[in-house]
Amino acid sequence: MTDSRNPSDPVRPLSPAERKLVEQIDRTWTRDRALTELKTHLQIAIEVELATIPIYLYTYYSINRTPAPFPDSELSRFADQAGAVIMSVAVEEMLHMSLSSNTLFSLGVLPQLYLRSPAPYPTNLPGHQKLGPDAKPLALPLAKFSLAQLWHFLEIEYPAEVDAPPEGGNWETIGQIYSYVRCIISSKHITDADFRQGEKLRQIQSTNYSPNNIDTVFPGGSFDKTCPVPASAAGSAATVAVYPSRGDSHAGRAELITIDSRKNALQAIQTIDAQGEGFGPSKFDDPSRQEASHYWKFLSLQSQLAGYDPKHENLPKRPKPPAAAARQFTPEELAGVVFDFPDNPVASSYPAGRRDLANLVSGLYQYMLILTETIFLQEPAQQKLYFNQALHRSMIWILDKIIRTMRGVFLQQTSDVTGNPRLAPTFENLDLGPRDQAFATLVAMCTELDARYGSESWYSADLKGYVDMVPSLPDVSAFWAAPAQPGCDVSKYKGVPKFPANPPATIGDGEARHACMGLNHCAGQGRTRDNDCAGQGYCSTALEYNYANLGSPNVSDHTCHVKNDCAGQGGCGLYGTGEEQNAPAHNQCATLGSCATPINAERFSTDGPNRGKGVWVRAREVFAEKTWPSLRKKNPKLPAKPPKVPYPKLFQYGPTIEWIQDYSGEGMTACGSSGMSGAGSCA
Repeated sequence: MTDSRNPSDPVRPLSPAERKLVEQIDRTWTRDRALTELKTHLQIAIEVELATIPIYLYTYYSINRTPAPFPDSELSRFADQAGAVIMSVAVEEMLHMSLSSNTLFSLGVLPQLYLRSPAPYPTNLPGHQKLGPDAKPLALPLAKFSLAQLWHFLEIEYPAEVDAPPEGGNWETIGQIYSYVRCIISSKHITDADFRQGEKLRQIQSTNYSPNNIDTVFPGGSFDKTCPVPASAAGSAATVAVYPSRGDSHAGRAELITIDSRKNALQAIQTIDAQGEGFGPSKFDDPSRQEASHYWKFLSLQSQLAGYDPKHENLPKRPKPPAAAARQFTPEELAGVVFDFPDNPVASSYPAGRRDLANLVSGLYQYMLILTETIFLQEPAQQKLYFNQALHRSMIWILDKIIRTMRGVFLQQTSDVTGNPRLAPTFENLDLGPRDQAFATLVAMCTELDARYGSESWYSADLKGYVDMVPSLPDVSAFWAAPAQPGCDVSKYKGVPKFPANPPATIGDGEARHACMGLNHCAGQGRTRDNDCAGQGYCSTALEYNYANLGSPNVSDHTCHVKNDCAGQGGCGLYGTGEEQNAPAHNQCATLGSCATPINAERFSTDGPNRGKGVWVRAREVFAEKTWPSLRKKNPKLPAKPPKVPYPKLFQYGPTIEWIQDYSGEGMTACGSSGMSGAGSCA
C-alpha cells in the first residue's frame, strides 16, 4: 500500500543539462526522429533492466539464507539479510522493466524480452561505455555472493552526478539513459496522444505488483522458530521482521502504473530512476527518506564485510559512504553460508545430466520472458488470472524450487567434494524456437530429462517433481501462431472488415478484377464486397493465370510477375521494366502485370521514375489520372476525384502488411530473395 503520509513522490524538474537537451531537441529534431528515438531507447532501457536480473538472481541463489543456528547467530541473520536485500532489488528491477514496457507499449510497440538477455557472461550492459567507474571494463559476472560481487552490483547502480548529461548511448550510469528518455518526453514533439497507441487495459496492471513478499524480508533479531507463536505475540517472527522496500517510494498513484499521458510516463521514469540511484546525491529513493536506493542497499551490505573501505577511491563522494560496520564477516565465515557456485558457468561445460538440467532452467527462464511478453496480448479481464498462473507459478513454484534444489547437487559425481562446485543456473539465451513453438520445445526437454535421468538419485528425488510441474504452465502458442508476429499491434484495425474464407470466384456484370485496396472499378467489389463505390474496395479480386490450362484461371490472387489473368491487375514494384513499374495496375491484358497483389504499403518500386517510392501511392495516382476519367465517362454522376480510401488514417499509403497478414486473414507472399518487399521473400 502507498504511505498515506506521502502518497507519491513529485516529479522533479528538469536539470540544467536536461533543459539544454530539450531545447536542442525542440530546435533540431523532427517529430519522427523524436518518436523513433523514444521507442528505441525505451527498448534499450528494458534490456538494461533485463540484463541485471540474472546477475542478481544468480548471486541470490548462492546464499544459504537460513544456515544453522538460524536465527540465533549474527552470521545467519546477515546471510538472510543479504538474500532479502538482493531479492528486494531484483523485484524492483522487474518493476522497472514493467514500467518501461508499459511506456513502450503505450506508444504502440510490443516490448521484446525473449532472447534479449546479455550473453555470454561476464557482460557489459546495453549501451554502456566500455569502462566502469574504476576505469576497468564493466565485466559483470555471474558469481556467488562476496565483497567483489557487491562491487559489481555497485557498478550497475552507480549514482549519477546531480547534473550529469543525458546520454542515449555510451552512458556511464543508468540514470543517464532515463534522463535522455525524460528529455525526449518533455520535448514539444511528444504529445499525450502518443501514449494512447497501445490499449491501456492491456498494459501490466498495478494489481500485479507488491514491493515486498516473504522472500524480501529478514529478521532484525532472534525469534523462537521452534515454537511458533501468533504473529502479534512477543517473540514472533513478525515482530522482528525488516522490510527493505517501502510502499511510498514511487511517483504516481502506485508503484506500477499504466501509461496514457506524458505526465504518467514521466512518473514511471522517475520511479525507475530514483529507486535505482536515489534522488540526486541522496542515499534515499524517496523524499520521505523511508527507503534506501539500490546503490545504498548494496553499499550497506558491503560495509558489513571484511575488506570494505569507506575511503575507496572508486566510491562516489555523494552520498557519503557509511563507516565500516562494527561487526564484519570474513571470507572464511561467508564460506559457511555461501554455496560454491562457479563463476560465469555455461551448460556446455557441465557433465551430461547436469548440462541437460541447466539447459532446461535456461529454457524455462526464456519461456518466462515469453510469458511476460504475452501479458500485453491477453484480454484485460483475464490478465490477473493469467499473471498468477503464468508468472507467479513459473517464478515462485518452479524456477525458484528447481534452482534451490539443484544447488544441493555437486557438479561431479564423486564422494570427494573438495573443490567440487555446486550445480548452478547458467541463464543462457537458450533458443526455444519461434514463440508459437517454445512451449512444445520446453515440454519435450522435460520429457527427455525424465527419460534419461529419472532413475538416477541426484535427479529422481525432488528435482523430478519440480521439472514435472513445467508442463502445467500456460501454453501461449496460440497468441504467437502465424501469421501473428511479435511487434505487430493489430488492435488499431478493430472495425475494419476481414476477408471471407472463400473469396469470390466469379464476377458480376460490369465488374472488373482489380489489383488492390482503392483500385476497384465498381461498388461491391473486393474481397469483402461491401464497399459503396469505385475506389473504396478493400483488397484484390485478381485471378492467377493458369499456364497448364490457358484461359481457365485459378481462383486466387496472383503473386508473381506475369502471372495475372486480367487487365488492370499488375501490382508492380518487384519486377518489370521501369515503364511497367511506373504504371502499376494499369496493364492492358493478362500476363503484362508486374507483380504482385495485394500491393502492400511497404512495397517500393525498384526501377523507373518511381524508384524508391511507394508502389500503392503511385497506383492510386494512376487510378485517379487514367482509370477515374474513363469511369466518369460511363457515369457522369461520379465526383471529379475518387473518394478517399476506406479508413484513410490507417491506409493513407495503402494496406499495411500487418493488416493483410495479421488481421484481415488474407495471407501473402511476394517473390524476390532480398526480403525487402515488406512481405518477406518467396515462400
